[in-house]
Amino acid sequence: MFLSKFNRRHSKVSLPKEQQGISLAILLFIIIIVGLLATALTRINTQSNLANAQQVIATRAFFAAESGAQLQATSIFPIAGGAGVCANQNFNFNANGLNGCSATTTCTTITVGSEDYYQVSSQGQCNAGQPMQATRTIEVRLKDIN
Repeated sequence: MFLSKFNRRHSKVSLPKEQQGISLAILLFIIIIVGLLATALTRINTQSNLANAQQVIATRAFFAAESGAQLQATSIFPIAGGAGVCANQNFNFNANGLNGCSATTTCTTITVGSEDYYQVSSQGQCNAGQPMQATRTIEVRLKDIN
């Protein structure tokens, strides 16, 4: 008996007039939340793209430095034989993958006992416009095996 009275009193059905306006508030809430999510995802995507581009430029600078050290090594120990030269050099690359990159090498002769060692420092630089630029340095020591 108590339940039947309770159900009749509290089973009031809302009329459409009493529910007016709630759908507009929910719609505005959903639009704002979706807009904020879209903005956040766009920012994350942009930052990710910039990080990937910077990583590619840094890798290219590393390979430019490595190429400069190898070119300097061929100057010190020529493939065709003969006397080599240990001198500072600049290289500008225009090959695919290193386009827009350069390397600056310094060479120092170090004599230990009766043997000469060559210390080569190569700094590779790649520039893809501000702020996309990178510099990497490689140092190697070379010794004639003959």
